[in-house]
Amino acid sequence: MHKHKNPISIANAFLILITAILIMTVSISNVSAQTKNVYLTFDDGPSKFYTPQILNILYREHVKATFFVLGYRSEEFPTTIRRMHVEGHEIGNHGYYHQYIVNKSKSWLESDVSKADAAIRAACGVKPIYFRPPGGIINPEDLEIVQKMGHPIALWTVDTEDWKAKSKESIIAAVKSGTRPGAIILMHDGVSGSRYTVQALPEVIQYLKASGYTFRILPRHRINP
Repeated sequence: MHKHKNPISIANAFLILITAILIMTVSISNVSAQTKNVYLTFDDGPSKFYTPQILNILYREHVKATFFVLGYRSEEFPTTIRRMHVEGHEIGNHGYYHQYIVNKSKSWLESDVSKADAAIRAACGVKPIYFRPPGGIINPEDLEIVQKMGHPIALWTVDTEDWKAKSKESIIAAVKSGTRPGAIILMHDGVSGSRYTVQALPEVIQYLKASGYTFRILPRHRINP
């Protein structure tokens, strides 16, 4: 079962929030009040069914997004990864198998991130910039390791909790209540609940467009290039 809530994540919630603010400040939080940028992000794909549908919607709406993909799924669906890249979306590293990285050894973490990097590069020819830890769970030691590998950490500011949604309405409501200029919106394209993400996405996009938002991919800035 795909879960984002556990004792570790709760205990580190404040750290995660501060980490997100510190890391993303330089690239994103300088958005002026007049520039209403928003960042759609999708985790845990690519999937056979949902990712192509999401890509179709984004293409139709002329919207770019950032996909945090899993290494083993990138190997399984390389044509989908290539399509993401060709259509102008940003591709991020979400680990190889979606395992929580805390309490793992340094060598395990380096191997997991490197394997996912290699799978993504093999599929589309580009090494991903950002790393998003599974579950959003990371500690200072892991943060340092991943940054030394050249990956800024990208978390989120709006959690739609679509992975446990029972309808599209809860996803749309989360976006409407939580989105502010510079918001990074978390959704999923690789879990069973993604069926509701697919249903919600057109309405989410239309709401954000009507509210004056401009869709962006996460800024392409690499640490230690």
